[in-house]
Amino acid sequence: MPTLRPTLTCISILLLFPTIAWAGDDYDPDSQEWNGLSEFVAMGEELGTPVVSVDRLDVGELGESDALVVLYPQRDLPIEAIASFIRAGGRLALLDDYGRGAALLRAYGISRTEADLGATPNLRSNPNLPVAQSTTRHALTSGVSGLVANHPVTLRHEKLDALFSFDDAGHALVLAGAVGEGRLVAVGDPSIVINNMLELRDNRRFAENLYRYLNAAGGGTVYLVTGDGELFGRFGEPGADRPFYDLSRWLEDLAGARTPAAALLIGAIALSAILLVVAATSLPRRTPYDGSQMFARLPASGGFVGRVGYFAGHPQDLFAPTLVYKFEFEGELMRLLELTERPALRDVLAALEGRGFSAAEVIDAQALLVELDALREQRDRSPRPPRVSPSRFDLIVRRGEHILSRLDREAPIGV
Repeated sequence: MPTLRPTLTCISILLLFPTIAWAGDDYDPDSQEWNGLSEFVAMGEELGTPVVSVDRLDVGELGESDALVVLYPQRDLPIEAIASFIRAGGRLALLDDYGRGAALLRAYGISRTEADLGATPNLRSNPNLPVAQSTTRHALTSGVSGLVANHPVTLRHEKLDALFSFDDAGHALVLAGAVGEGRLVAVGDPSIVINNMLELRDNRRFAENLYRYLNAAGGGTVYLVTGDGELFGRFGEPGADRPFYDLSRWLEDLAGARTPAAALLIGAIALSAILLVVAATSLPRRTPYDGSQMFARLPASGGFVGRVGYFAGHPQDLFAPTLVYKFEFEGELMRLLELTERPALRDVLAALEGRGFSAAEVIDAQALLVELDALREQRDRSPRPPRVSPSRFDLIVRRGEHILSRLDREAPIGV
């Protein structure tokens, strides 16, 4: 066994009784028990690095100067969101042995194994406490000769050299590498930073180095996520987990389609109406109305989230908003023409002619009403309703608003 610094003999319960069972609060950031993380959290504050322990974290809230420390995750990690965060300049330290971090590691070409470390130097002749030796000069290895681990997994990457290794065969405890503008640190044992292990000088120095490395740019915050803590969302897009988020993005896409103000207003009103309907139909109560039949049959999963997901996935298809506009347009048309019940098309056209519409305007109104009726009739067409492009929606709204504005200007007092 290599000679460790004298201060490494400052060992408490874990080292005196290496077979002691883990307590129920492993990696609790607030716990001062031997298997808690209170010392690790306090260390960051002492170094001037803001440390925030969270149970849920929207990756979209992170800035490029922030950092993530994820210990022993028990939930699947949002790989794409984390990758975007790192590429933009963020830094991640994943300390995990048997948690859910394997998929993220694989995304970066890092594999983890349970290697036979029987011949590896260990602490106090305890094979459960192997010592990983520093193998290269790096910001994370500064002032550290070896790290004591507890039942670790080993890490391997074809191109990355180990910063701390258990042997010459490349069984690493710590790997680090650049990803875009950011950095990734992978550690095969989260217990190296628990309160008990931080009594070891080299483990403590490594933890200090880790904070400095994660906050190298300065001005950022280190977010600590442990155990059952949840990471979600999309980097650079706060609130992307909320159902309304994708819908609002869809409206932004609509706004960028060079659609006139009147069409945007109608589109917004139409979507509001749709959301009111689907929200009502998603409530756990009985209703005589079938919201799925009020508009087009949407080929999406059931419930509110599924239907919002349909609009998010079809930003160029305005079929359902067109149907809502049809109902709004026809209702306003009947009001302005003072028609009741369900008038025949010829009665509507006669009323328009009686209000001074030219023959060409009446023909155009007839064509619009027929087009809208045809769309409604095709709402259940298999395998899906007809597509309505932004340009077609724009034209329909322009024609409809022209008719209504003519009638509104010429309406008799009291209408």
